[in-house]
Amino acid sequence: MLEISCFMGDNVQGGDVMQENITANVSEDTITLEFMRLDGVFVSQLVDFTNEVEAMKLIIPGEEEMGQTGHQTLCFLTHAAQADFIAPDAMAKLRQKNPGTIRVAEEDKGWRQTTASAWAGRAVRLLSAPAARHCTAARDRVYLRAADLARWAPRPGLDQSSYATVVTPFPPHALSSDTTDGKLAVGACVSETDRTKECICHMEVCVNWYPCGLKYCKGKPQGGLSYRCGIKTCHRCYRYHYYVKQRDTCLTYT
Repeated sequence: MLEISCFMGDNVQGGDVMQENITANVSEDTITLEFMRLDGVFVSQLVDFTNEVEAMKLIIPGEEEMGQTGHQTLCFLTHAAQADFIAPDAMAKLRQKNPGTIRVAEEDKGWRQTTASAWAGRAVRLLSAPAARHCTAARDRVYLRAADLARWAPRPGLDQSSYATVVTPFPPHALSSDTTDGKLAVGACVSETDRTKECICHMEVCVNWYPCGLKYCKGKPQGGLSYRCGIKTCHRCYRYHYYVKQRDTCLTYT
């Protein structure tokens, strides 16, 4: 197991810097990336390469001025795009240089939007044991989308079609529109004034620096062979939409 700690620039001109930890677990074929956002939200992203599962865990502190107490843990499961993250075995071979250096990603991957359609329930344990452990604290706030269920390969003793039987879909009116303008029957939490009403919550998170590929350099003219000479780094933001039964359980109100 290899752990890399680095400092990344969130807003270098403004002087905002965060520390990020990346752990590669070769035996489990996983990578975990963690950092604390400047607003106090703890972000922990796990990628399970064997099972093609990505689990984004967010621990959100309550805002006292809004009457919120304690904290809330959420987990979003998506199909992992393996080409978007260095594999654990390649990551484990890296050697950290100048850990105190402030790092800025070379490429901006833009936004990836996920609209959840179900509570994962028992599916998380069937899809990925590492993701299940990663999301334990989220309990019944583990979300996924139906489109990804069709992309995950069948697990031993479970047909692919059986995934749908172990998840709990959101209410139909939370997923479909009932008006000609295409708006959802359930509105956004940011515009809902009644804290007891259902709504669609919205969460955004940006991973400002992560290893997204390997760099290869050409050897000397007489050899001509390429060799691994570094890593490519990327920046990506995620936008999650998910249904909540009451607005006051959407701590971000956005």
